[in-house]
Amino acid sequence: MAYVEAQIQIAIDEFKAGKFKSERAAARAHGVPRTTFTARLRGQPSRRVFSHVTQQRLSLVQESFLEAWVLDEDTRGYPPSYARVREMAVRILRHNGDHKSLGKRWIASFTTRHPRVASMIGRRIEATRVQCTTYTEMRAFFDRFERTIMEHNIQLEDVWNMDEHGIALGVCTNSRVLASSNKKRAYVAAPQNREWVSIVEVVSAIGKKCRPVIIFKGMSLLSTWFEDDIPD
Repeated sequence: MAYVEAQIQIAIDEFKAGKFKSERAAARAHGVPRTTFTARLRGQPSRRVFSHVTQQRLSLVQESFLEAWVLDEDTRGYPPSYARVREMAVRILRHNGDHKSLGKRWIASFTTRHPRVASMIGRRIEATRVQCTTYTEMRAFFDRFERTIMEHNIQLEDVWNMDEHGIALGVCTNSRVLASSNKKRAYVAAPQNREWVSIVEVVSAIGKKCRPVIIFKGMSLLSTWFEDDIPD
């Protein structure tokens, strides 16, 4: 049931984004009933959600607000952790005069009721990368890239991609966060004042690769950074 609801929500998002010309086409592409798709598009909740409304601590309006907050935070590069989501839910409850604690499985129930939100591992990334990785910036880059390839007749063996990956020192391991279910990974913007180790990787369009470069911050190399046998 949760999988079907997730597919319906993805179909709705893509239809609103203009990917499909009709509701029927959107429903058919994702294998969901058209009548159910139309009902969700009009804002009608699923039977499963509607039947448990009286048992929920938060109202449908309050949970919709919480869902929108999670998606907004995710868009900004700060997908909220379980603790932050629970804290926000508790604040809403206290505003209603409800001071009881939330159940241990409340997060799981919340994501089931709201398939647009999913639980995933939040991987830390520099805040500037999140802020600069917008659709407009990426589209402009690839448009310019394609024009350059065609203008200069560049061959695949001459196309190389360099990826610079940063690892923050002193940062705890990745944690569970809530983010949009439309993607497979969630990146959490890390503070700017962290010290980073950079890893540069280069690979060509036909699969050739260069040795990676690892950059530490420091005036000189320390022997303790390396093993006796440095891998290629």
